[in-house]
Amino acid sequence: MDAPPRRNLLKSWLAALVAAILPARGYSASREIKSTGEPVTSHLVVGDPVIPPLDTTLLFARGETNNGPAITHEVLSLIQQENGTHSYPWTLYASLETHHEVGDGCVVCSRLHKYGPGWSAGLHSEVFAHNRAVTLGLNVETSNEYAGPLESTVVGVNIQAKGAYSSRYGIQIQDGGNHYDTAIALNGTGTTGVDVAGTYDLGLNMHHNPIRLEEGACIELDGKGLIKLRYHAGRIEFLNGEHCFGHLDVNGDDHAL
Repeated sequence: MDAPPRRNLLKSWLAALVAAILPARGYSASREIKSTGEPVTSHLVVGDPVIPPLDTTLLFARGETNNGPAITHEVLSLIQQENGTHSYPWTLYASLETHHEVGDGCVVCSRLHKYGPGWSAGLHSEVFAHNRAVTLGLNVETSNEYAGPLESTVVGVNIQAKGAYSSRYGIQIQDGGNHYDTAIALNGTGTTGVDVAGTYDLGLNMHHNPIRLEEGACIELDGKGLIKLRYHAGRIEFLNGEHCFGHLDVNGDDHAL
């Protein structure tokens, strides 16, 4: 077969070069960036806000007095729209690798000083589910990979009450135009479902709500879990370990105990 003409050979070289430079199939080959506004520098300040002494590489700050229409005023806005069905869109990704032994490591720090009576939140998440499967307002995944001899405490969510006066709730779940079918669900396995190790005047206040156990589940009345009360096979049983030392027949006649 005759060798291809020089023009066809040049086309084949260019095609190979373009295939090597452009993203692989499944990604958009056209990523045009439209730029408007002023050039962005490492420190961009609007107004005269109070800026704490931060050792930061990139600083955006804004200080104003807004009394006009009730609209939001942002310092930084990140907008992402993903129309593909096979994708992992992450609007904001923050990663920290640290080996410090003195100090505090924090990937994202949110600080709010509330001086007015308006509704405020240190961290606010809004989720609108328009399709099936899982939708989470906040997802926390913990992984303890330390196998050494010292104690290693990993906590999924830590809430501390600080300041001069007491706060109302550590966690509040309330109705807001709708309700949760189950306010708190513990679907894992472990040693203790809920551990109330603090000191409270009342450990659990159910108000008008009942407490329900499955048949055979026990209420333990001592610190070792030996003295127990349970319902089993039509009887309310009192146990010392596995020994039943008394029972009440729930189908028996009504009588004073």
